[in-house]
Amino acid sequence: MTTAQGTPTFRKVAVTPEARALVPGVQVLTLEAQIPADGPAPADEVWAAAHAEWTGASRAEVRAAPNVAAYRELSRLIGSHPDKRPPSVQALIDRGLRAKPLGSWPKINPAVDAVNAVAVRDLVALGLFDRDMLEGEVALRLTDGTEEFAALGADGPVILEAGGLVLADEKRVLSQFAHRDGVHQAVTAQTRRVLLLACSVPGVDEDTCRDALLAAARLLGGTSR
Repeated sequence: MTTAQGTPTFRKVAVTPEARALVPGVQVLTLEAQIPADGPAPADEVWAAAHAEWTGASRAEVRAAPNVAAYRELSRLIGSHPDKRPPSVQALIDRGLRAKPLGSWPKINPAVDAVNAVAVRDLVALGLFDRDMLEGEVALRLTDGTEEFAALGADGPVILEAGGLVLADEKRVLSQFAHRDGVHQAVTAQTRRVLLLACSVPGVDEDTCRDALLAAARLLGGTSR
């Protein structure tokens, strides 16, 4: 939302003590945004600029970029191998930009593509949820071993093991943190309100995340909230 003076309202996702102990220094910042009926602004220019920067880079250069290295450390903290399960900004560069022809970046839908474009330009891990599909506040917490989760691209729901780091609202698990999102709150062509999320970790400060959130909201073409 915006204040009476038009200042965007950033919020921080609540982090439980158990999650804080697992990933100290990690914070998820959010900003609500609107998508106009005719869709977000095209993101091709942003993607093209990122392609020019990264297409000639080596694997080592991508991994050595300070923000990428910071998110790789987060992967290690949560028990993932950052080469087998790379952080999102690294994966976007490797799969769509580095040593790839112009235009090879992933194309999901205009809203997701716009947010991903800002993510690779600013090297900030960003996400977006359909705001109208969320129930209550979002929190970063650990699973208890009973929750069902249906991930994007999966064959169906599974029961998550206890102790996994997730983003969840008051009714369901929304995302396996820094890994994959669920189908329930996925952004579609019909989505008009989104919750943008940015992950701050040691080495990627909150101001950098706020700047990326604002840029994503503007590229979506709506009023940041």
